[in-house]
Amino acid sequence: MVLTWHASDSELGGIHRHCFKCFNLKKCNRDEDACGVSECPVGCGWMFHSCKEEEHLLLCPMVRVECINSSLGCGIMLTRKELVKHLPVCPASIVACTQEWNRWPLHCKERYKTVPFRQRNPRAERGQLDYELAIRDQRMVGEFYKVPRKTKLALRNNLTRRFPALPLPPHTVRKANLTDQSLLSLREAVKFEVSDETSLGITSTYGVAKMFLKNQEVQAKRWKDDVDQAILRTGQPVPKRYWEYPELERGNIHRHCAYCHNSKCTKRNNLLSVDDDYPDEEVWTQCCQVVNCPWECGAVYHHCKAFEHKMICPQYEEEGEFDWMQRDRMKGVSRSKKAKAPPPLKEFPDLLTGPTLCPPKPSRAGVVPKPPPPPPDLSTTMRFDIKVETVTRLQQKPRAMYTFLCGQELRRDQWEGHCKNVHSEIHGGLNNWIEARCPLSSYGCSFSTRRLYPGVDSRASVVYSQDTMSFGIRPPPVELKPSKRGGKSLTDLPLELLQVIFSYLDSWSLSNIALANNLLREVASSLLDEKGCVALQWEKIDTRGVGGKGGWIVGYKRWFFSNYFCPVNHWGVNADGAVSEHLKNCPYNIKAEHRKPDVKSEGWTDFMEALGVRMKQKRESEWFIE
Repeated sequence: MVLTWHASDSELGGIHRHCFKCFNLKKCNRDEDACGVSECPVGCGWMFHSCKEEEHLLLCPMVRVECINSSLGCGIMLTRKELVKHLPVCPASIVACTQEWNRWPLHCKERYKTVPFRQRNPRAERGQLDYELAIRDQRMVGEFYKVPRKTKLALRNNLTRRFPALPLPPHTVRKANLTDQSLLSLREAVKFEVSDETSLGITSTYGVAKMFLKNQEVQAKRWKDDVDQAILRTGQPVPKRYWEYPELERGNIHRHCAYCHNSKCTKRNNLLSVDDDYPDEEVWTQCCQVVNCPWECGAVYHHCKAFEHKMICPQYEEEGEFDWMQRDRMKGVSRSKKAKAPPPLKEFPDLLTGPTLCPPKPSRAGVVPKPPPPPPDLSTTMRFDIKVETVTRLQQKPRAMYTFLCGQELRRDQWEGHCKNVHSEIHGGLNNWIEARCPLSSYGCSFSTRRLYPGVDSRASVVYSQDTMSFGIRPPPVELKPSKRGGKSLTDLPLELLQVIFSYLDSWSLSNIALANNLLREVASSLLDEKGCVALQWEKIDTRGVGGKGGWIVGYKRWFFSNYFCPVNHWGVNADGAVSEHLKNCPYNIKAEHRKPDVKSEGWTDFMEALGVRMKQKRESEWFIE
């Protein structure tokens, strides 16, 4: 604190010495160099000495000031006391949703480890929520494969070891759009990627991947030192690593055998014949015996090269699952029986041919059969599991699992409702809770019904927009009375009336109606200051040619509507039993009827005779085990 009797006039900043320490104007005697008392010029009602007017304007709640996010794109002017209410709805105060979920590829070995059997996707149709979200995720994976491979490696981390979280940053997907004003910045940002021409080393890796690789190297070095110290404490020398051996000596191949190509090599026999007391264990560490190929291809090699020869042997056949049974049975069989070929199996009529199935209709000669149905379009074929998996954010994901981010940009006051309605209630109910499927959907039935609906009207529903890649609420339809003169469309209304109507819509509805036509887009754009969001788009400038160092500038301000819909505070339950009613007429609900056969019928007699012949053949087969 600066005391007035020690402070100079320059330190007081133009305030009189009396006024500097005078705060109670009712008891002010206006002695010494005191100035007159004045009232706030803006009208807040505050009284102060005239020399303090400049200081008061810095704190006055009635002074009109810029938003504190003016540097981020918000250009509104408002009084200082309204700043607190404005900040939650400020268009420049936006947050990005980082909620994530996971999916398995449909055909994946790691996925089969977590399920008891190979589960297929249900037969889904457009409009079903879980299928629409899966289409969005599959499209992002398609964009992911357009990114250079080395860039994918640089974006990995310890949590997503194979596939980074999608969607990727905008500059990694190289799209040439002439209408985008930030095309220059996209081209410049590509220069900072890890290109295909560079090697993936520590010097060419950025961000989390660089830190992860560095930590891996430090940890691997520490483990090697610990193992070496443990071996040295036993008094034995540290053996060489696998990569320290010469190329031909790797894989437990002896030093002599690695360079020996003589099919009549007798070095091992010579070592044993020199001294009978020479231990066989030490001989084995120097060389091994020459053997013939067990698959009779004619090759002769040292026994330690058996594994390498098996990889190139033309006669090698990998044993089947039950070959060990045949090998054990043939041990006690004489050579004469081995040479005798087994008799061919007699053709036996199929048990299913007969009265149990309809005989095939004979085709007419010269009639062209119907062509087979065309294969499904690969772009619409679902290659991922429709079921959404949830792995904790800080838990390491399986290598084959994909991770997806929400990535929606929202105003600060919209983030709470977005997380509650979208991620907690809609995402949490996708796996057969909100979207209730037929129990026989894995067999091909595409029936589904909505078990929950938003609000109190059962005609309202949750929908998914592929254009905005977000969920939304479709309100119940409004019944209009038909007019004799003919009704008018929405575009026939005056602009003033359209603005009033659009002001009652939420951000998600405005972002979708702006895609209808140019007129509605212009009307929706007039509400951006009130209900929209703004973000800065930066561009790279290159001034090195004129002696500058280059830098970044704000290219333009991007205004947009967030994908936030009106909050849903109540969910209704459809208790109409639609699934139960559907199962009564479901074409895939085929019931098995157990009936006692008629043992006196001719068909039953033929069936039992055929079954007896088949059982007799199985008993006489060489595969039969008593």
